[in-house]
Amino acid sequence: MNTSNTNLRALGMTGSSCPVTNVRAPNVYRSFGDFSISYLRHSAEYGSNTTAIVLAGRVFLVLNGNHAEQLIGAASACGIQGCVDYFVENITQANGHSEHLMATGLVSDLFGLLGTALEVMGQNNIDKIAKAAA
Repeated sequence: MNTSNTNLRALGMTGSSCPVTNVRAPNVYRSFGDFSISYLRHSAEYGSNTTAIVLAGRVFLVLNGNHAEQLIGAASACGIQGCVDYFVENITQANGHSEHLMATGLVSDLFGLLGTALEVMGQNNIDKIAKAAA
């Protein structure tokens, strides 16, 4: 998919500015209630374009590349379940900064992410991601 701003807007993705500095955030996103889909053009920290499923603004399940169209389609059709299914199908593209290992208990949960993941995704989806990542 072309990652032009026009195409991202057509997917319903918008950006935001910091209210104090009025500086635009580097990512665009679309909210689906208790989760959102966020797209970030190439950044040095992440090493590539990334797309994240963001749970309650707190847990970031990050894939390398532009998966915005597919994840928004999955979210629109099947909610968080569609996004989890897509993430699992593409888990080999998980970014090193993705928090899916912490959020599923596969590594030390330094930030207490499991509770948020459980609330937004449910135990079955946590187990599904953990199994795919193991």
